Amino acid sequence: MKISRQAEAEIPEFNSYAEAQKYFAMKYGEKFVLANIEMIGDDEVFFYHLILDEKEYFLGREKLAKDGYIKDSLSFINSYQPVEVFHDGRIHVIH
Repeated sequence: MKISRQAEAEIPEFNSYAEAQKYFAMKYGEKFVLANIEMIGDDEVFFYHLILDEKEYFLGREKLAKDGYIKDSLSFINSYQPVEVFHDGRIHVIH
């Protein structure tokens, strides 16, 4: 289930990445997967995918790994919700 704006407003504030990661892991389990880690300016940002449609998500990941692109990417894009978790515990849910 997608994180709504209302549900996002109810997420507690975190003091660190570890606190945020633990919260999401407990709430969503294996559906909350780390996709990438990047430095943005001085911030270390952890990019997660909250999997909404497992079949489409893993099919899309397989196609990306095999071909380097997805011909019909809309199904893949809609199969997850991006969540950014910053090193200091801030979060940004993409709607």
